[in-house]
Amino acid sequence: MIPFILTVTIALSVSFMCNLMEACLLSLSTTDIADLTEQKPHAGRIWRNFRERIEQPIAVILIVNTLAHTIGATISGSQFNHLFGPKWIFIYSLVFSFVMIQWTELVPKTLGVRFNRKVAGTMAIPMKFAVQFLKPIVLIAEFLNRPFDRRKKKNQPDTLNEINLLARFALYNDLITQEQKDIVARSIKLSNTSVKDIMVERNDIKHLSTSMSMAEALIAAHIHHHTRYPLIRDNNLDDIVGYVNVKDIVSALKLNPKDPSLSGICRPITTIRPDQNVTSLLKNMTKSYQHMAIVCDSTNKTVGVITLEDVTESIVGEIHDEYDIMPSFAFPLAESRYLVGGGIELQHLKEKTGADLPDDPITLNDWLFKVFPQTPKVEAKITNKGFTFIIRKMRRSKIYEVIVEKNEVISKA
Repeated sequence: MIPFILTVTIALSVSFMCNLMEACLLSLSTTDIADLTEQKPHAGRIWRNFRERIEQPIAVILIVNTLAHTIGATISGSQFNHLFGPKWIFIYSLVFSFVMIQWTELVPKTLGVRFNRKVAGTMAIPMKFAVQFLKPIVLIAEFLNRPFDRRKKKNQPDTLNEINLLARFALYNDLITQEQKDIVARSIKLSNTSVKDIMVERNDIKHLSTSMSMAEALIAAHIHHHTRYPLIRDNNLDDIVGYVNVKDIVSALKLNPKDPSLSGICRPITTIRPDQNVTSLLKNMTKSYQHMAIVCDSTNKTVGVITLEDVTESIVGEIHDEYDIMPSFAFPLAESRYLVGGGIELQHLKEKTGADLPDDPITLNDWLFKVFPQTPKVEAKITNKGFTFIIRKMRRSKIYEVIVEKNEVISKA
């Protein structure tokens, strides 16, 4: 009787543990493993390795579980037949199957999913030893299953995508805001973003020159409203000396107004490649206290500039300050001459001036960038259906103020 009880107990116990481990393994998410790694680093590493090669622990669990079912049922059935005779063997088979399904399938799998982190922390080392002990059998199983496993790399879980899905799930459950979800999504994309994707292009670089006086530099800085400017030698954008901070210009004019020099207040600037990863750039810029870097190609030709603000905007979205607010005024200067802000809507401008403009719901700044054949500059002009548009002021590569004139008035003059 004792061998029969031991056989049934061992078979049920082994099967229970196998199904508990299987449910734990398949229900553990990347977040669960990360949390386990913080609490139990060794156990976390074991389960991370299991997830990367999940076919090995699964093979061990299935092999042991199948052996427990098969051998346990065979030996216990033979012993039962010896003890009680063949007439009760059918009843025993039904009872044994019910106990197997209920107590070694349903219950352990429920517990394995519900308490997967606790099970993983406790059973990591025993599971590792089991995989190592049965490694020869596992290798044979992998060899036999290799024709059916060729595409496994494409189906591996994408950790970054999982983080994005968790953020969306948190948004749907009102745990975070849309802005927070967007920050998470942009942060994920940052690891695949290069400098050339977010840098300011060469043609849009606002710079100062060593040929400028300090007063001229201060005026240029006031027009564009930036804090830092690359300093170039002799108007050659490929010969960058460093960068100048507007605060240093003001201080130099106060402390040494007779003989100030831009070269004297110039600071060194970092040079980077356009294919550099933005994540590594952010790390380097924050560690070295740099707010600006020049982007050069393999021939050391300047192709752009990038600032810490550009990197920050790639994470939190576009940042606007008081100088980024486009004016939307329309003041009459004469009978058919107006001073207009670049942020005015075309519909409103039509009502004010009578100009024949498209019905598109866009601003004057956006429309002028569409109609100009190239990037417009101050004093650039264009004529459209009886009206001339003269760019009066630009700030941060945007058209800030425009003179709008009726052509008839110009011809009389």
